[in-house]
Amino acid sequence: MSEKSVRSTVKSLEWIYGVVLALSISEAFMQFASDPNSNVPGIQWNRLLSLFSFLLLVVPFCHGMSRYFYEMYDKVQTDSHYAIWLLIDCIAFIVEAGLFFILARSLPQNLWLQFVSVVVVLLVWDVFWGAFVWKYRTKRISFWVIINLCTIPLLIVLLLGFYRSDSWWGISLTFLFILARTIADYWKGWEFYFPTQQIGSGQYNM
Repeated sequence: MSEKSVRSTVKSLEWIYGVVLALSISEAFMQFASDPNSNVPGIQWNRLLSLFSFLLLVVPFCHGMSRYFYEMYDKVQTDSHYAIWLLIDCIAFIVEAGLFFILARSLPQNLWLQFVSVVVVLLVWDVFWGAFVWKYRTKRISFWVIINLCTIPLLIVLLLGFYRSDSWWGISLTFLFILARTIADYWKGWEFYFPTQQIGSGQYNM
């Protein structure tokens, strides 16, 4: 199979989860800007922290998916087994994109327990996939697994400690934990997310 054919196959499968992610982002802003099911018309300001939490997760996940696909299928020569890995990766990312859509529908403050629970499921799923890739394919994404493993217990403690559906502290601490997770994500993986080009060499320093 030619390089162009491989790239076309990769792009077509990337497109699937990209569409679901785009729909989830659109749904999140619709839930924030004007929810017909809310008793309060117009912008739902009480969902602002949930929206920020959602964006703080979806941006690095989307960014990471794009960089991962480049590193695994564009930058290196693919072999005859690339199709199996590609299907595994796409299934993992499509499930994550679907979970992001559920998060987008969980922005109301009284649904913060559902929001955090879905975040935990999302991170656990990402840990299982990431650990599998780490062991059998590449160590480049090891920081994803480690950071998510550190975040999951904090969110579980949060769920157990603030179990009221109207807890302002619950959604506030959720935002802080997710903010800390995203900062750690970009801090540990800065060179992965933002590769630099060596002057005069035409090669990227990774």
